[in-house]
Amino acid sequence: MVMRSMGIRRTFAAIGILALTAMPSKLLVAQQARPAAATIGDFAVSDAQKIGANSVRFSAAQMSRTAPVVVLFGASTPSWHKARAGLRQAVSQGYKISGVIMGPVDQPASMEIYAKGHHVTNPINLNEISQAEITRLVRDVCREYYAR
Repeated sequence: MVMRSMGIRRTFAAIGILALTAMPSKLLVAQQARPAAATIGDFAVSDAQKIGANSVRFSAAQMSRTAPVVVLFGASTPSWHKARAGLRQAVSQGYKISGVIMGPVDQPASMEIYAKGHHVTNPINLNEISQAEITRLVRDVCREYYAR
């Protein structure tokens, strides 16, 4: 009798799991409607503005195994356009970028580059760096850390 009731419990548990997985969750629908990363040119841009700065740094280090990852903190619209143009120029010259992470906007406007799992640049003031300097910096990091 005990064995039979355990089998019934398992059956009901399996039916419950199947029913739950078949029903669309509002959370899953919301996640599918708004992807975590958008592709701009040849690199992905991730929105991490609501995540802590140290979590963003950790993620960037993890993503930088095959190509550098650029993190932008406190980016305004003009600084984002300047950084994006510099990064696109680097990609058009044949240098790969694994991704760009838009970090919290409450941080000072800065850019950091991660390569081979490490933070390889000091924070760079986005208001003081030019588009050409961003391109040159990405090129130099790619040449130094990743064989072509």
